[in-house]
Amino acid sequence: MNFKVLFLLLFFKIDFSFAQNNFLFDKTLKKDSITAEFTTLYNLMNSIHPGEFMFTSKKEFDKTYFDLKNSIKDDLSIIEYYKLTATLMAKVKDGHTAVDRNKISALIKERLVFPFSIYKIKDQYYFDKSVVENSNYSGLQILKINGKNIHSVVEEIKNYIHLEGNNETGLNTRFKNFPFYYFIYNPSQTFEIEYMEENGHVKKAIFPGITFEAFTKASTENIQPITTDFKSNNVAILRFHSFENGYNEADRKIAQSQLDTFFAKVDSLKIKNLVIDLRDNGGGAAEIANYLFSYLVNVPYDYFDYVGAKYNSVKAWKHYAQFPDNIEEIDLEETKNKYGLNCYTSTNSPDDYWWFKKQENKTNFYTGRISVLINGGCFSTTGHLLSLMREYKIGKFYGEYSQGSNYSNAGGQAFALPYSKTLVWIPTFQYKMKTPNFRNDPKGIKPDVEIALQPKDLNTKFDRQLDFILQQVVNTL
Repeated sequence: MNFKVLFLLLFFKIDFSFAQNNFLFDKTLKKDSITAEFTTLYNLMNSIHPGEFMFTSKKEFDKTYFDLKNSIKDDLSIIEYYKLTATLMAKVKDGHTAVDRNKISALIKERLVFPFSIYKIKDQYYFDKSVVENSNYSGLQILKINGKNIHSVVEEIKNYIHLEGNNETGLNTRFKNFPFYYFIYNPSQTFEIEYMEENGHVKKAIFPGITFEAFTKASTENIQPITTDFKSNNVAILRFHSFENGYNEADRKIAQSQLDTFFAKVDSLKIKNLVIDLRDNGGGAAEIANYLFSYLVNVPYDYFDYVGAKYNSVKAWKHYAQFPDNIEEIDLEETKNKYGLNCYTSTNSPDDYWWFKKQENKTNFYTGRISVLINGGCFSTTGHLLSLMREYKIGKFYGEYSQGSNYSNAGGQAFALPYSKTLVWIPTFQYKMKTPNFRNDPKGIKPDVEIALQPKDLNTKFDRQLDFILQQVVNTL
């Protein structure tokens, strides 16, 4: 099979042409058409999704579908329909299954939204990023928004947020965009917030909304995919913020060259302590994750166990795909049935993709102590890498549960629903690592040492998790 689109395991990105802002709340979507389209979405999920019932039973999924469908009593607005479709897709509990947000994000660009992202620490919620004028509030605990308890607000919003399995740490990744979700939940223009100061005093303040564009500019960080640092106490830090720099050959060669240079320097300096910071690395190209791993392992190794599809044929639904030419028929003669999927696996064919072939480790693989920083932003390809490290007993993990694991349901393909033209991301393939000794945890991959942030860290920008590792290194010198 010719995988023209391999697997975009990172973000959901697409461009749209948009209507005017006043269409957000106008009931422009007709009841009968929406009801029929919602059934189309349900059928697409059942036909395509390779991991549809990994964390939610068919009975639960069907009940959610029928309850939502029966709730359509009238024409719907764009916002109402987004919540409906997002709730159905979130029920699958798959991080790659979602309704594309870009259409609404563009429509609310100039609208006033909640002025903060939020951060969850030990079941409490705190102010996080905002515009400069609000920076003093970062790290203070939120109790209520517009008179409603923050926990109640979050529980409602979680209905249409996609997370993997029973993972919770990934919420902080989603809540970087909390103003978007709160706008969907309650499109206010001002916000009375009850909060608690560090001394325990409860206060109230009224915050005016800021435009979604202003929030986005204030909260977006321009971070290079790879950065490195060499400390004076025999510590090297490799920060891998994303593996998306491997999707095209030119960027992939640059990234590989950066890794070659880094590990050559580590070798020449005889660095005994390596910190690999993978926090908030949402995934990307397997080629780069694999290249990094080849520097960490001391033996040849396997990568994927299989790439599997649920469907036998694409004829009934291919025309819904945004890029239908990138979807091909399954060659049933080349696949094996595993776990109810038609799986491509390792063969001896010269046309095999690299991920089914034995991988060679680097001759100058790293032999020192490895510490790995992880959190709920570690997803998709990053989960694959972490599962390989666990399989081969490489490194000690610090931080918080990852969201990704030794598999992912992905495929880099969006589908346009026929009436509303809503784009939905439904995985077409399941990618499973060849890690026979790996133990799955529905929460993700658990760190060896759990280190949660403290509220004040949100304000001071103190990197508590990295500092913990560096102190451990100092204590062993």
